[in-house]
Amino acid sequence: MDKALHTKSGLLGRLLLVSAGGLLILDTLFVLTRSSPNMGVLLPAIIGAPLFLTGAFLPLFKKLCSRSRVFRGAAFALSLIYLLSALTFSVTTALILANSSEPEEKADAVIVLGGGIRGTSPTLTLKYRLDKTLEYVKDAPDALVVVSGGQGPDEAVSEAEVMKSYLISHGLDESRIVLEDASASTTENFLFSSALIRERIGDNAKIVFVTTRFHVFRAERVASKLGVDAQGIPAKGVWYITPNDYLRECAAIVLYFLRGDI
Repeated sequence: MDKALHTKSGLLGRLLLVSAGGLLILDTLFVLTRSSPNMGVLLPAIIGAPLFLTGAFLPLFKKLCSRSRVFRGAAFALSLIYLLSALTFSVTTALILANSSEPEEKADAVIVLGGGIRGTSPTLTLKYRLDKTLEYVKDAPDALVVVSGGQGPDEAVSEAEVMKSYLISHGLDESRIVLEDASASTTENFLFSSALIRERIGDNAKIVFVTTRFHVFRAERVASKLGVDAQGIPAKGVWYITPNDYLRECAAIVLYFLRGDI
C-alpha cells in the first residue's frame, strides 16, 4: 500500500510539474500572437520549460541524481533558484498591490508614461493610460499634461506624438499638452518631463504621473531617487498579459534595486 501511495504521489508530482510548465509555455505562445517578443512575454516560457522537462523525464532525472553528485548539485541549485524566485515574486507583487491607490489632491501637471505604439496608434496598454489621463483631467481642468515617450528604432513617429494625437482626438485641448519625445526609459521620462514642467509652472508644481498599475511602485521610487516628488495614478492593464507584466516587473524591481536606481 505504501508503494502504491508513493507511486500515486510521484505521478501527481509529475502531473503538476508538466501542467505548470505547459501552462507557462502556452502563455508565452499565446501572448506572442498578440505582442512583440520581449522579456515579459518570454519569461513564462523560460520559467516553464525546466518544469515541463523535469515532470516529463522525472524518472530519468532521479536516476541521474542517484548516480552523479554534480547532477544532484545542479538539481538542488535549480530548486533553490525557483524557491527564491517564487519568494521574490510574492514580495514584489505584494509591494505593487500595496502601492496602487490614487492620489487625493489634484495636481498642476500630469506626466503620461509611454507604453508602446503600433504604427501611429497606441497599444492597448498605452490606450488605457491615455484613457485614465482623460478621466483624471476632467476633474483637474487646469493641469498641464506632459506626454512622455521617445521614438524607437523601428517606429515611424515618437510615442509622445501618438499620445498627443490620441488625447486631442478625444477632446483634450492641444494647448494643455506638452510633448516630451526624447526619453527612452522611466528614468528619462521623469528627468525630461520634470524639466519641462519646471520651465512652465515652476519648482513647486504638484506632479502626478499615469502608468499601468503594475508599474506604479517602481516608477514612484525612480522619481523619488531623481528628486521628483510625483505620485502615481494606476491605469488598468491588459488582462491576458497580466502574468507577463508582473513577472517582468518583478525582474525590473530587483534589477533597479541592485543598480541603486530605486
